[in-house]
Amino acid sequence: MAEGSSAEKTESPSQKRRDDARKEGQVAFSREVSAVALLGSYLLIFYFLGPMMIDSFGDAFRHSFINLSMSELSLPLVEELANGYIRDTVVVVIPFFFAAIVVGIMASVVQVGFNLTGKPLIPKLEKLSPLKGFGRIFSKQSISELLKSLFKMGVIGYIGYYTFETSMEQIINLIDMDSRILFSSLGSILGSFVFRLFLAFVILAIFDYMFQRWDLEQKLKMTKQEVKEEHKQTEGDPALKARIRQVQQQLSQARMMQEVPNSDVVISNPTHFAIALKYDREVMQAPQVVAKGLDYVALRIIEIAGENEVIVYHHPGVARALYFQTELGDSVPEEFYKAVAEILAFVYKTKKKKK
Repeated sequence: MAEGSSAEKTESPSQKRRDDARKEGQVAFSREVSAVALLGSYLLIFYFLGPMMIDSFGDAFRHSFINLSMSELSLPLVEELANGYIRDTVVVVIPFFFAAIVVGIMASVVQVGFNLTGKPLIPKLEKLSPLKGFGRIFSKQSISELLKSLFKMGVIGYIGYYTFETSMEQIINLIDMDSRILFSSLGSILGSFVFRLFLAFVILAIFDYMFQRWDLEQKLKMTKQEVKEEHKQTEGDPALKARIRQVQQQLSQARMMQEVPNSDVVISNPTHFAIALKYDREVMQAPQVVAKGLDYVALRIIEIAGENEVIVYHHPGVARALYFQTELGDSVPEEFYKAVAEILAFVYKTKKKKK
């Protein structure tokens, strides 16, 4: 029971897992957002350039039919008319071409940012597995795509029927209209249909993008064991790190003990704290802490001091305060100048008497 629960993906994905997935091309990307953005850009083009486009198409058609009726039909004439028609209409197509490129790139950047990777294009043998292929058919992604397709078909059918029903009288009157008015009316009906379709697809795109984010989150979730393994990889094995810290402390302590024989005095508690001070008035503004220790380390400092004829001065208050307020290599704080000066004066006087 415990193993089954630990294998469940219940943990939120870490930032490292998200970054790795992003490098692999696994991002929350909705094709519906790109499609609706492209449709919206086309609507804007139609809104601002629609009348000009309709006039351009109308002129191209009229020019073609007038020349066909006035001239004898021949291959050179057809080629000439075709080239002229293409020249007249290519200007209309160019805005849509550039809109497709710019909007497509912007829609991708807005959704996933700048993430250029070719890894999703690399063929994988696991994708050829029949079992996995069968599983993908009934996956959440496939079901969502099916539901989106059914929704689109239903929406297009309903909006098309609704637009046709509400525009029936206008469509009937198109029979007796001039060609220019005919194109304008058809454009108005078509624009109304596409705009309603756009609003419906905006709602679909919002829900699809939310689903893609949720689905990606579910795929990236981790088991408790995966979280532990990743923590070991990023932060290191706790046991190994503890061992490294222990070795570092031992090396630091060994270097510290080597400084005790060169110190001028060891101030002790007498057994709980020990502070070794060194003072060279030519290079130091104040005495410096060259060694410090608590309990066993303090006893070891006192022992080494005794072996090297370094005076041990018992002053519990100063020893305790310096232990907590200074680190190795620090100068003695200003508030201890007087007390330390008295201790050093005693030390120098004692050494002088011994000599």
